[in-house]
Amino acid sequence: MSATLTLGLTHLLELDSAELLAAARRGETVGQTGLFDAHKHRVARQILRMTGDPGIVDDLVQEVFVAAFRRINDFRGDAHIETWLFRITVNKVTNWLDSARRRAAREQRAAPRATELQTSSLDEDLAATQRMERFYEALHELPVNYREAFIARALENQSLQQASESLGVPVSTVSYRARRAEKMLVDVLGLESDQ
Repeated sequence: MSATLTLGLTHLLELDSAELLAAARRGETVGQTGLFDAHKHRVARQILRMTGDPGIVDDLVQEVFVAAFRRINDFRGDAHIETWLFRITVNKVTNWLDSARRRAAREQRAAPRATELQTSSLDEDLAATQRMERFYEALHELPVNYREAFIARALENQSLQQASESLGVPVSTVSYRARRAEKMLVDVLGLESDQ
């Protein structure tokens, strides 16, 4: 290992979050790399939970961090960097979902109806995949505010306080929206409510 690389890694390990943020604001690679490494897994999990599509995760993670580094000087520090990245992630995923929905609608209009035939012997994996797809379709049909609250609480396992900070709304609003989203999903999916 070269002395320069060793020095760079040592320097990166010594930086705390505030120093990483300051370095990233100055456009320094060590700051951007440090922030990316510190937060990429959380952002990836959030994207996977929101989309249900592992194939899109890496691309959207890159889009989130490109947007974050492009707007890093807009981050005022009023909230945690995780909260700021959560908002950017939600926006990127929402844009991707809207685009995917429009693309699917175009493809469905163009596809012949004969391809809708199904066999009677679906295996369990296919059935589970279809249930998951149905869940994510229903989730994406929710109004954005309800979807964000549900994802923060049910999929991201954020506390009410964390979700409130992430979404920039009062705790009571997060609680109401998450409960309402859950009820809407139960109704759409034809599930029995625990209530």
